[in-house]
Order: sequence, then C-alpha cells, then structure tokens
Amino acid sequence: MFCVGDIMHKNPVTIGPFESVGRAAVLMNELKIGGLPVVEDGKLAGIITSRDVRYCHPNRLVADAMSREVVAVSPECSFWEAKEMMESHGIERLVVVENGRLVGIITKSRLYAEIGKHVDALTGLNRAEFLQHKAAELLQSGQEITVIFLDLDNFGAIDKEFGHVIGDEILQQVGKILKSITTEGLDYLCRYAGDEFAVVTVRLLEEAKQLSWQMIKALADASWPQGIKVTASAGVAGGRRSRVRGEPNGTHNVRDLINLASLASTKAKREKRPVVVAGWVELEEVG
Repeated sequence: MFCVGDIMHKNPVTIGPFESVGRAAVLMNELKIGGLPVVEDGKLAGIITSRDVRYCHPNRLVADAMSREVVAVSPECSFWEAKEMMESHGIERLVVVENGRLVGIITKSRLYAEIGKHVDALTGLNRAEFLQHKAAELLQSGQEITVIFLDLDNFGAIDKEFGHVIGDEILQQVGKILKSITTEGLDYLCRYAGDEFAVVTVRLLEEAKQLSWQMIKALADASWPQGIKVTASAGVAGGRRSRVRGEPNGTHNVRDLINLASLASTKAKREKRPVVVAGWVELEEVG
C-alpha cells in the first residue's frame, strides 16, 4: 500500500506559539510555503497559514492567529485517504503525526503528483493499486464487497492484426463504456493491467453479477474501429469481513478475493461463458 509516510516532507520547518506572526510571515515568504505547523514542547499545537497572517498584526503572537483544529494523518494513511481528507476539509496540506509528535507534512501538489502516477494515462482510469485500497477501505467500514474482473477476448490477436494504435483506441473506448455503466459511490473501476479491467463494488453478489452481464453486453453491442468485434469474459467474487479468526475453511485477504475473480474470468474465457461467479469468501480483518 502506498502511504503518506513514503512521500511526506520530513522534518518540516515549524514555529512556536509564542513567536510573532511577523516571524511566521517572514519564514513562509523565505521558504515559499503556505503554512507552518506550530509546535510546543515537541507536540503539535496548531497550524498557521499565509491566510492567517494576512489578517493579523505582525506583532501578535502566533498562538492568537493559528488554527488549533488541525487535520492530521498518520504516516500509514494511504494516498487516497489523504486526498479525500484534503478535499472534504478544503485544505492544501496535511500534517503527519505519530504518537502525538509531528513527523512530516504533505502538500496537495505533492500528493496529487504521486496519485497521478497511479492513474492509467491511456484510459484515465485508476490502476490496480486503487482497487486494492478501495476494497480494503470498504471492508474496514463494514461493507460487503464484490469484485468483477473483466478480460477482453483475443485482444492479443487484435493488436497483431490491426496494430497497437487501433488496440489503444479500443482500450480507451472500453474504459469509457465501462465507466458509463458503473455508478459513482457504488462501483470503483480501474484498468487492472493490459486488456484487463476490474471493479470493486458494494453491490451484493447477485446485483454485481447483473452488472457484469451489462458490461459484457455493452461491449458486444458497441461499434468498434474497422468493424472489429470486441467481446470479454468476466469473473465475479464477493467477500465479507470475517468476524471470527481461524474458521474451519480459513480466511482470505483482499488480494485473494481479486485473484478469485481473476481466475473466474479465466475460467469463463476457457469455457466460452460470458460470466463465471466464484461465490463468497470470508476475508481477514483489515486495518
């Protein structure tokens, strides 16, 4: 899992609560940064931003101008969790705290640049890492989840016969079609790898199965470059967080669930069946 601790600015410049607002402003100007964590006795006491100093006399104390309600995360916080926190609070930076002590700071620009590396440039969809993160997050929130793994049929032959440019056009169109079918807040789509796409959804197994059929049909019914016929095979597997460890049949993790759906799609392709359902598994406690 990709965590904030991997990319945060370590040992950030800080200021004390009893220093002046003018001193904070000078530091921010010199360092070309928009905010300073305020630390007292080694512990995070607040944060002061360029907006705070703009409306406060420079002789006032930092303690009078800073915000004491600091949105903080741990170094283990994932990129996507950090992004959601920044967006929900409308802030440009997060302080990173471990055992009550400031250990780093992560800015919006730095975070978005890293997240951009996990977005597929061809389709604009998230990559596989996002699927694993989202599946774990949904399980932690107590929701049952289902994974749909979708693999295009004979895509290698299409690439060889029509070339990679046409192949890329097809992958882009597949991404758009699948995105148009999925529902924000219910389904989380990614390009898993090559000609493989996957969705983690909070729909129950039967409803997710219907969604996979819709996807298969939409691809089969679409018009494709040069009259190419594009079909796909899908595997579906559902999971719920196990409440009891050491169950007779053992438990699985998120990676196992994704793998089950992947193997089901391979079986579907081998048996020339559009959709194969692997069923439910119990998943290990996460987090």
